[in-house]
Amino acid sequence: MINKRKPMAKTAPRRAGAKVLYPLLEVYAGTNFTGASKRFRGNIGVQRLASVNLDDDLQSLKLSSPTSTGTVVLFENNNYKGEYVRFGTGNVDDLADYNFADRASSLVATSLTLSDADIQEIQQNGLKSSFGEILKIVLAARIRRAAKRRGGKKIIRSNRARSRGAVFFGRFST
Repeated sequence: MINKRKPMAKTAPRRAGAKVLYPLLEVYAGTNFTGASKRFRGNIGVQRLASVNLDDDLQSLKLSSPTSTGTVVLFENNNYKGEYVRFGTGNVDDLADYNFADRASSLVATSLTLSDADIQEIQQNGLKSSFGEILKIVLAARIRRAAKRRGGKKIIRSNRARSRGAVFFGRFST
């Protein structure tokens, strides 16, 4: 019996696509990036650092992002409550310099630059089931504050107009 199949061309193996999530937060139990450590990728909120064995045990951290924007906020109490300290991208080799060594019980890391008003919004409303929800809350709060500065005008973007880059102004009440 003769095999009449055409020989198949060899195809290159497919590469596994790995997407790196940013920001990348690395926290350490010792100063100068020593001791037990944990890595967190992407926009994340940790309500209780005790759940990852780091409650009141942070001494140093690194926050990196390719865009050089991002914020990590450490909170003194669980559920993003109490005093907080905010850092941008970069390295913090000793949290004692900020009077926050061994005090963090919850944290938020995001690629956004969070203002004090944004952090207060997080403290009041907490994070929803997914971190994307807090981004919506923060952005909505920013829109409300900007609208108040403009005298109550809210920017409205329609789907059709968005493709052409059109922006409309309308009134709204808070």
